[in-house]
Amino acid sequence: MHGDAAERVSLADAIAAAEVSRREKRKNPAIAAGLSLLFNGLGQAYNGQFIRGVLVLLGSLLGLFVMIVPGVAVWLWGGYDAYRTAKGMNEGLVPYRETSPLMIVGFIIVWAVTIFSLSAAATMLLVAMGQQGML
Repeated sequence: MHGDAAERVSLADAIAAAEVSRREKRKNPAIAAGLSLLFNGLGQAYNGQFIRGVLVLLGSLLGLFVMIVPGVAVWLWGGYDAYRTAKGMNEGLVPYRETSPLMIVGFIIVWAVTIFSLSAAATMLLVAMGQQGML
């Protein structure tokens, strides 16, 4: 795809981009934004900001539980933040932080465990409410 068309980002692309980023000390802002939109907070992990990525993930999930709009807003902000941070690192405005493929994989594991745990908790809550006749 060329020009302004959006490019698809895969996990293999993320790991490869992390390795290139580490060697060249440069970040790809489009990869950072795409990863954050694919998995909430993964773009921040790609930028070397693991904790910030987890906060974006938890913020978007909390926002989705409160109302859909805040969750989507945090999710979109995460994509923008990942893009802006990667661009700032390339321009020397934000300190460069190392990225390792292990960090990318670790974040996806945290993401999956968080989603699975919340899904299990929601299911148990619905079952308990059903048993109490609340549904």
